[in-house]
Amino acid sequence: MGEPAADLLEWLRPEFQERQDELIHLARAAEIAGVTRASVSNWHRRHESFRKMIVARHRDGGMRRMVYLPEAEFRTWHADRPVRAERTPGGSGNSLPTRIEDMQFAAEKARRYREGLEQRTAKAEAALLACRAKLARARELERAKTDALDAELEAARRLLDLAPAAA
Repeated sequence: MGEPAADLLEWLRPEFQERQDELIHLARAAEIAGVTRASVSNWHRRHESFRKMIVARHRDGGMRRMVYLPEAEFRTWHADRPVRAERTPGGSGNSLPTRIEDMQFAAEKARRYREGLEQRTAKAEAALLACRAKLARARELERAKTDALDAELEAARRLLDLAPAAA
């Protein structure tokens, strides 16, 4: 760590005041992690566990700020992160291990989607079969009732034919 003016340095963890050679700034953290400086800034904003590592802040009197953290703690934190977007400086894209992990995740997601789709398809096919069976029963009942009505109508016609004609 460079030697900033003492009056502009705020120590958040005073135990590191005499161990400044163990500290790195966020740009160095980006180099170690193989990511862009913007990625490290995002971690700083998004992760409380990252902010807890910060031991000192330096303001140069203007807008520029330097944040320092122990290199060993940063390396441990970075290695233990559940999701590591390992990008190369300059934003040239994901590293090969990350792409393989992404592909494995996508394959697992596709497998779960396919299983869910197969289950929903099986349920829909069973429901369709049940509906077709009900429709067949309803058509049989309709035919039986239609045949019964036709028989009644035929019987009524015969009775009318036998009845004497009214004068």
